[in-house]
Amino acid sequence: MLKNPTKALLIAPALLGILMIVPVKAQEREPINDTFNRAANNSSGTFFDLTNISGQANMIFGWRSWPEGSFPENQISQDAKTTGILLQDVMLQQTGTPPVRTRDLNSPFNTSIKENPSFLRSGGSN
Repeated sequence: MLKNPTKALLIAPALLGILMIVPVKAQEREPINDTFNRAANNSSGTFFDLTNISGQANMIFGWRSWPEGSFPENQISQDAKTTGILLQDVMLQQTGTPPVRTRDLNSPFNTSIKENPSFLRSGGSN
């Protein structure tokens, strides 16, 4: 006898040869700017969280997180860390592939203005 009844429910259709088709809904991705907004306000909360009576008590006593306390400075610091981690992850996802190298375009100029002796004599800027 199986100790876990959920395993029995998973094994029974396989033993009977029943094919069950379950529709899978594609998970929609959240836009990057919404993700950054959520990360920037993750610990510090919204204006309405801070202005009610429990938000005011938390601002004074920092009772929501222990032991470091959820004072406004700590919440902003935690949000900054979360946003920094998110930024590194997004940049890695966007630039994770090797860069595409292309040949430089042909240029009609074969010297630089800084190599021109008349420019150097006239006291051009560096």
